[in-house]
Amino acid sequence: MLTIVELFYDFVISTLVGLFGLHLITKKGMLASKFLGLYFLIFCFRIITAYFATGGRLIQYPQFCNLQSPIHFLAPPVGLLFVYFMLYPQRKWQLWQTLLFIPFVLHTAELLPFFFGPLENKVKQVELIMQSKSLIKFKSDVMYFSPQVMAILKVIFTTLNAIASFLLVLHFIRNNSYKRSFVINWLLAYTGLSLLSIVFIIAYVMGIIGFNNLRFSYADLLMNLAAFLNVGVVLYRPTLLDTVTFQSLVDRLQPEQRHPEPDEDAEKLKKYEGFAQRLEEYFVAQKPFLQSDASLDNTAKSIGISARELSRTTQYIYELNYPDFVNSWRINYIVEQRKQHESWRTMSQDLMAEQAGFGSRQGLHNAINKLHNTTPAAFFAQKDAE
Repeated sequence: MLTIVELFYDFVISTLVGLFGLHLITKKGMLASKFLGLYFLIFCFRIITAYFATGGRLIQYPQFCNLQSPIHFLAPPVGLLFVYFMLYPQRKWQLWQTLLFIPFVLHTAELLPFFFGPLENKVKQVELIMQSKSLIKFKSDVMYFSPQVMAILKVIFTTLNAIASFLLVLHFIRNNSYKRSFVINWLLAYTGLSLLSIVFIIAYVMGIIGFNNLRFSYADLLMNLAAFLNVGVVLYRPTLLDTVTFQSLVDRLQPEQRHPEPDEDAEKLKKYEGFAQRLEEYFVAQKPFLQSDASLDNTAKSIGISARELSRTTQYIYELNYPDFVNSWRINYIVEQRKQHESWRTMSQDLMAEQAGFGSRQGLHNAINKLHNTTPAAFFAQKDAE
């Protein structure tokens, strides 16, 4: 008899993360959203296969034996690349990122004969597991390494990817001073919980968490703390990936590239960082740039600072005056809409300008010419091809 927690975990959570995953992978958007979508689909797959592997169902469905094994080499690099492209959305795919998936490919390849082999082999494997009362310490010739050695390799691989993800976030915080950002706090919590989850995984490998006769255990939930965090964040802020996209569109200058005024001390410069974070969050949440009257005074009042402080913030942090800062968001709003909605690609420049808050086609033309030194047609054609 399934408990309420098991029912919720096996059917509600799996359905939810599966739908999230499919939506993020199929929608047009940043590369990080694809990896988060794949991350959710992997989590969904884990829940489903775990359901058929527990409660005595593995004996009835031996076909599910070892299905989760390759996933332990797929999930870690997917999580790492999700973090990487969240922090650096403008970067291109590189060779080292492809190499991260070699363990998954090799392990899947060695298990293919078992997956597509006779059912008797799977039944025999399940019997060995039940006799040894362990998913790790049983004799098996299905894989090149013994299950125990393979489990250690999985833990090492998972740990290295989790540490790399955590260090990526720390490095980004140190170099960009985004400590108050909701997105960065999310990634920091995600990578931290990924490391904490490894503690429970190691406890399971060492036998501290018992076999439990392949029944559902609350320890299973502890191993997926980071995944639950991601589910909660996406439920709480469903437009969050758009937030990250917008925050990457108007690039902040690196600290060494900024030019303080002679009378500005370190404390005042630090305030500008906070004002910039407040400004970005306001633009993401309220999208005031879509209104033609997104004036300096109105925006300053909305985020609780003076017009002079706002003007100086955009100049110091982005090297843009306030109107150019607003127009940058408008331009990139159009870019994002053209990526996600086919109808925007056939939309006239007059209508795009109106929808994005420019008010007129000439306003759109002037902004793109000033900020990107080209025409709207050439600019959008280049962005559409990227």
